[in-house]
Amino acid sequence: MQRQKGSEGRLAVIDVGSNSVRMVVYPSAALAAPPLFNEKVICGLGRLQSPGDKMSDAAMDSAIRVIHRFAYLANAMEVNLIDAVATAAVREANNGKFFLNQIKQETGISIRTLTGDEEARLVALGVLAANPGAHGLVADLGGGSLELIHLDPIKIDGVGQRISLPLGTLRMAAIPGLEIVDLDGYIDEVLSTVEWLSVFNDGLLYIVGGAWRSLGRLEIARVQYPLHLLHGYSMHADQASNMCRLFAGLSHRSLRRIDGVPRDRLETLAPAARILGRLLLFSGVSKLEFSAHGLREGILFEHLTTADKKNDPLIASCRLVAVATARDTENGLGHGYGDGKKLTDWLAPLFSGESEQNKRLRFAASLLSDIGWRIQTGERPNHVMAEVLRAPLIGLDHRERVKLALAVRFRYTHRLDSQWLKPFDGLIEEDDKLWSRRVGLALRLAHTISGGMMDLLVDYRLSMDGKKIYLHLGIDTEALIGEATSKRMSALARSFDRSYDIIS
Repeated sequence: MQRQKGSEGRLAVIDVGSNSVRMVVYPSAALAAPPLFNEKVICGLGRLQSPGDKMSDAAMDSAIRVIHRFAYLANAMEVNLIDAVATAAVREANNGKFFLNQIKQETGISIRTLTGDEEARLVALGVLAANPGAHGLVADLGGGSLELIHLDPIKIDGVGQRISLPLGTLRMAAIPGLEIVDLDGYIDEVLSTVEWLSVFNDGLLYIVGGAWRSLGRLEIARVQYPLHLLHGYSMHADQASNMCRLFAGLSHRSLRRIDGVPRDRLETLAPAARILGRLLLFSGVSKLEFSAHGLREGILFEHLTTADKKNDPLIASCRLVAVATARDTENGLGHGYGDGKKLTDWLAPLFSGESEQNKRLRFAASLLSDIGWRIQTGERPNHVMAEVLRAPLIGLDHRERVKLALAVRFRYTHRLDSQWLKPFDGLIEEDDKLWSRRVGLALRLAHTISGGMMDLLVDYRLSMDGKKIYLHLGIDTEALIGEATSKRMSALARSFDRSYDIIS
């Protein structure tokens, strides 16, 4: 690891993989910090490489040029710390040490080679950073290896048994005499060595890796899924198996004809689909979920403080979005963590008995409830909904994301007749829609009363019984209640099938 000039605390992670070399620059070592820079270059260090072989001179030269550029950019960005790692291609090549020494001499970057066990553990930490408390199987497919990890809540760090297998997409092409028809048998032979795979029967599989992500994006386009977001996209095992059969049987020529197929993944998509299909069969999982978080996010997680590691990733990511769009952060008028807590507590009388999941989402909605203030009034509802659907939020699945987006949308309107709502009907239930409407309209009332100054909410109080929602006014506040407040109270009460009363 290298420290560069600068005091901003920026962290760069360089991942020297079997297929690509990537650098991600984070603004700080903070949970849910969105990258300032993210670039990948295909170098193919593991192409046609068998264990113990040499990496080709052309691939090494390409990687060194890329890392030299990354070092230059990191210095210009005043990155404080560079953590660079190498995985399967480098650790298995007989010229791996020579290659890393050459990089050090020419670029000044020191790279540590991860063991298969270390790589698997970091991948698991990356998944857990975005899904705290997750349990099931993690599979990370790279060019040179497949890492399998048991997410086990019993373990202190949540990471249980793990193994690195020789099943990389590029590795397949390097096996002498292995024809397409023999691939399934070879994959099965390798997977059969993992005795604990049967533990995950009917469980959940988190999948990581560039080739698998490409498959997921193609599937999203194929089924016309309304939310164009891979992270958190899930499917049942039978749908995933059908996807794998479809893409495993396509030739390079057929793949080239499909819109959206990345050209740098043409040679890896079919074997990636084949490996996933066999893994689904061997593990017996009932559902899989794509994770955009893996090795690099696991490295970032290791740099966090103990306190940061315990933070809720959803609340942390919502807070970052809120602060980025705040009206006046210097004078404390920004909608940050504190204001979100005040709003959440103020609304609590309307949501007694709610689940912990919904309480958490309501806190997230409170944090995001002022992100549309810059936008033209009539455009705010659709804008904020789109913003939440696309924002770099973690710690929630797609159903929860849509619920949250709708809640923030209703913060700006009571109208239900929008074309924006229809595409997402299949992702959430009617109860979810009602919850979103109630939370959004309650937030709208709070902002109307306070003018966005959440400290003023202490002068008002909400309560509810079987017939009415009540707004209790503090001393000398009756004159501050105008027509807008009455309208907001009326809309909120209707969402709860109640009337309302304002009590001084």
